[in-house]
Amino acid sequence: NATRIMRALFEMALRNGNPLLAARLLEMCKMVDKRLWTFENPMRQFSILPHEILTKLEAKRLLPEKLREMDSKEIGLMVHHVKMGPVIKKCVHQIPSLILDASIQPITRTVLRVRLEITPDFKWDDKIHGSTAEPFWIWVEDPDNNHIYHSEYFMLQKKQVVNQETQNLVFTIPIFEPLPSQYYIKAVSDRWIGSSVTHPVSFQHLILPERHPPHTDLLTLQPLPLAALKDIKFEALYNFTHFNPIQTQIFHTLYHKDCNVLLGAPTGSGKTIAAELAIFRVFKEYPKFKAVYIAPLKALVRERMDDWKVRIEQKLGKKVVELTGDVTPDMRAVANADLIVTTPEKWDGVSRSWQTRNYVKAVALLVIDEIHLLGDDRGPVLEVIVSRTNFISSHTEKPVRVVGLSTALANARDLADWLGIREVGLFNFRPSVRPVPLEVHVKGFPGQHYCPRMATMNKPTFQAIKTHSPHKPVLVFVSSRRQTRLTALDLIAFLAAEDNPKQWLHMPEED
Repeated sequence: NATRIMRALFEMALRNGNPLLAARLLEMCKMVDKRLWTFENPMRQFSILPHEILTKLEAKRLLPEKLREMDSKEIGLMVHHVKMGPVIKKCVHQIPSLILDASIQPITRTVLRVRLEITPDFKWDDKIHGSTAEPFWIWVEDPDNNHIYHSEYFMLQKKQVVNQETQNLVFTIPIFEPLPSQYYIKAVSDRWIGSSVTHPVSFQHLILPERHPPHTDLLTLQPLPLAALKDIKFEALYNFTHFNPIQTQIFHTLYHKDCNVLLGAPTGSGKTIAAELAIFRVFKEYPKFKAVYIAPLKALVRERMDDWKVRIEQKLGKKVVELTGDVTPDMRAVANADLIVTTPEKWDGVSRSWQTRNYVKAVALLVIDEIHLLGDDRGPVLEVIVSRTNFISSHTEKPVRVVGLSTALANARDLADWLGIREVGLFNFRPSVRPVPLEVHVKGFPGQHYCPRMATMNKPTFQAIKTHSPHKPVLVFVSSRRQTRLTALDLIAFLAAEDNPKQWLHMPEED
């Protein structure tokens, strides 16, 4: 029971973020487990070594760190037992040891991403280490404030040790100004006394991002009526009478100016209509030129095509063409199109040969939806498209307008500078600025292991549905197909225990 009590105290100290107490308690846990005092030589964990050899190692203060640097002959002479030298040397290299290397990258002025490379530096022996894995505790501590900012339980598999494979951990930690001199990353064995490594992370040459300007305030403007479009055909495309507050605020910039625009606004705030305003300006002011709408996924392209084929092609009489990997129309259809709806990869491929393709040179507007994906895997493609667009416009002497649509951004000013937006054209509304108000309730679950943690979340999910949305549709996101089934079965089981088990059944039982 002593071990379990010590483990509980250790986890409490770890959760409270106390590095000195956590390290001391973990040492005491192992001390009780091994029945070994921490001031004794860690080599006592090997039953193969005779008592007199261990006594000599302690008398000469030969700790594992020092023994690692000596060769077996040297060790044999130090303990006055030449034949035991290779045995001691072999044991030293069986104590779990890690080589840590960390790189840091600031995400914002207060959040730092850490990439930690962990390389095993010991020999595996099934008799000593077992046949599965060696557990370690890894945490990041601030020595000045005596606080742990991140901790996790890490399992080093036998195969990874045998093959000397480097493992990668990626996590985020907070930083504060003025910057501390350094943080420490500690890796401590969960089972072995004397097996720990500390890696300092220095902030001496860390360059933080610029302080970002505040979000765009939503002004209390009178909602603009559709009549502001001053075109009956455009007005007939919409089934509402007034633009929403965000659309009202950005209307003049999009519909009456040619400057580049970056619009960061929450989902459902009408960004697609904002794109349509810029497209209508091209139809109205530059009828011989084209507009290109780039969506990140083929499914989104398909969705836009289904909508615009009816509203823009049939009602306005403008030609709309889809250009994706699945649909490649003939070049004449593309050349005659007024609006091209495409994906980043496809437009990248098409615009490479812009000198021989007149329809690429005839583009007056480039709308990029979900432009925040610049930081994702496909970011380089978007980057190339914008750079090439600027290059083409400088050669044709016809400026191409770029309109970027995104969710609310942390570093909108950086992106706006890259798009060439100065005083006018940057709109970065807060995530809370939504036409439909959103309430957020956060509930944490501390379990380390995936399956038990997911199981403990099912009952609170059921209660949350009953509390917040007993009659309306609900979306529950899980991480796998298997977990979808398990969660659904649990929800059905909870329903069966209710007074009215069919309360969520909104269809005939026969169906």
